[in-house]
Amino acid sequence: MKKWGIVKIAMFLLFVITLSACSIGQETNKTDIKEPGEVIEESENESNENEIDPISIEKVEQFEGMEITDWMDEHTVILAKENQDFEKMSLLENAEFYPRSLYTYNLDTKEFKTIKAQKDMFLGGATLSPDKKHLLYYENSIGDIAFYQMSLEEGKQTPVTEDIIGSVYTAEWTDENNIIGASYAGGAVMADKEGNVTQIAELQEEQLFNAHKRQEKIYYITTENPSFQVYKMDLKTKEKKKLPLENAERITLSPDGNQLLVTQITGNTKRLIIADTDGNIQSTIAEGSDVTGASWSPNQQMIVYQSNSVINGEEVSGLYLFEVTSDESIQIVQDIGNVKTKWSPSGKKISVTELDERIYNSSIISIK
Repeated sequence: MKKWGIVKIAMFLLFVITLSACSIGQETNKTDIKEPGEVIEESENESNENEIDPISIEKVEQFEGMEITDWMDEHTVILAKENQDFEKMSLLENAEFYPRSLYTYNLDTKEFKTIKAQKDMFLGGATLSPDKKHLLYYENSIGDIAFYQMSLEEGKQTPVTEDIIGSVYTAEWTDENNIIGASYAGGAVMADKEGNVTQIAELQEEQLFNAHKRQEKIYYITTENPSFQVYKMDLKTKEKKKLPLENAERITLSPDGNQLLVTQITGNTKRLIIADTDGNIQSTIAEGSDVTGASWSPNQQMIVYQSNSVINGEEVSGLYLFEVTSDESIQIVQDIGNVKTKWSPSGKKISVTELDERIYNSSIISIK
């Protein structure tokens, strides 16, 4: 059973690694992008028929060939892009690509600063610890990805792995000192900044799709029967609770930890819902043939997501903002595929990243 769970995870990871990014399709602005940070000002004559006051889009900046994954502050992002200071990748199947390195990028000065560069290696998926002193990222050249964390001050790198446990295929910060990840070998592990990795004993016999932790609670999705079922475990009491959330693809905890943003597969469609921490559904945000890139704003008042749907036989896609208080969505970008999104610290900007045939493109949407 566990072997089949690993096969399902491997198939999913192959899909994720080749997932999609940001050729944000502006209706009237499909010109070639020559410089990062090209600005598209929103037309004052655009229809505001579905706009929820006071949300409006000020501008969209496009960044071709870049994977924006986090924000250092309002003016500086963390990103990965090809590094042409190195020779192209040596492996034949990657020979047309340059290695990808990690950088900070100042949106005002347009200046790149190298964080981590390595020949013959694709680096990406970089996220900052809450105190912004450490970075979690993955490395990949062929086969499975491997996660590492590093100190931005010292440049010290440690893997999120252990020989007995094996590598993790998901990893995220739980607080400024710790990381949780789902392991290829089964179960989940916790890692601290010093590189100490500990298996969570109560989960070691389970095959997990992903795992998330907030304070003393762990939320996770299983791949074994019942497949893609959401559970909650209390680390103090060791109690496991099956939540009424089946066929879950993704969980995102709210900033205050009191709500879950869940993507569910429902037959041939997917839906995006808000639930409380016991799995009770509070709101259905969207339903379509695909829903991706959902994330909470820092103040928990808005959610950005991408959705595909079929209307009158035609595929329609877009990026949307859902306002929690009004329980309504507005479309802010048309014709955009699967994405990953990240809000700036102020909640006034959103980075949107899409992958198109192994080439990353990003945009930053400014809200006023």
